Amino acid sequence: MAKGKASNAGLYMPLPIPTQPWTDVSMDFILGLPRTQRGNDSIFVVVDRFSKMSHFIACKKTTDAVAVAQLFFRDVYHLHGLPSSIVSDRDTQFLSHFWRSVWKLLGTILDMSTTYHPQTDGQTEITNRALGNMLRSLVGDNIKSWESKLPQAEFAHNHANNRSLGFCPFQVVYGVIPREPLDLSMLPDKTRMYGSAVDFVNSVQEIHTKAIDNLHGSAIKYKRAVNKHRQELLFEPGDLVWVVLTKDRMPLHEYNKLRSRKIGPVKVLERINPNAYRLELPAQIHTANVFNVKHLSRFVGDNEGPDSEANLLSSPET
Repeated sequence: MAKGKASNAGLYMPLPIPTQPWTDVSMDFILGLPRTQRGNDSIFVVVDRFSKMSHFIACKKTTDAVAVAQLFFRDVYHLHGLPSSIVSDRDTQFLSHFWRSVWKLLGTILDMSTTYHPQTDGQTEITNRALGNMLRSLVGDNIKSWESKLPQAEFAHNHANNRSLGFCPFQVVYGVIPREPLDLSMLPDKTRMYGSAVDFVNSVQEIHTKAIDNLHGSAIKYKRAVNKHRQELLFEPGDLVWVVLTKDRMPLHEYNKLRSRKIGPVKVLERINPNAYRLELPAQIHTANVFNVKHLSRFVGDNEGPDSEANLLSSPET
């Protein structure tokens, strides 16, 4: 009970690969940056899951759901329209009633990465790391200048070849690679010009087809590598399990470092997919009842004895 932690259970389950740009996006935040003159200390990161094109939007850590929606409409919607699905982490901005209501009214599916697919927010995690490396290189000693460097970092990210795609994001979305500063002293590159509209359309379609093939190949390769270190663990409705309660599952006023990390026995109500289960949680546990299999383990023991649910779920007096 005291040593509960996530396991390597659950095989890798990649999300379906999109077939065109900006229909499926992922979102995340980079927090804890030095406060700039405009008062911004965070970056709102929006990534197209097909082309890997990204937009980096400066914001404040205290930005609420309404402001996040306004940032999205101001900096993303007018360029690419509304996506059909969004993958996000469990930030409070995305969990608010307003955020859910807005996307429900617009017909957009809101996916929560942590529960159903713990790896679905990997896209923005990778982008966040790349952005952090770029900003450290660009700001030098003047760390508070990061906001003014965001456009440069965004262009560099979208101009660079993506290993999974085999193309740079600009090429996938627009069919051409925009010029960079090093190109300005060179003669026009006629290989970037197309003889007719038909040739241009065919070129874009060919890029998309190759990009889809490359993404499928990368997903298969990554799945094979990841599953070497994972095991499949399946439960049926009615099974009893131990459940690991992570810090993000507990309200701040209820979290205690010395509190038991595992609770049980807890009954499985539904298997949503091989990696996600709906549980019958006790009334005093105020969190979502869908858990990833990596936080579950088979309950072995007498649930009527001294280690009964009533005892295991009670809070310590001291």
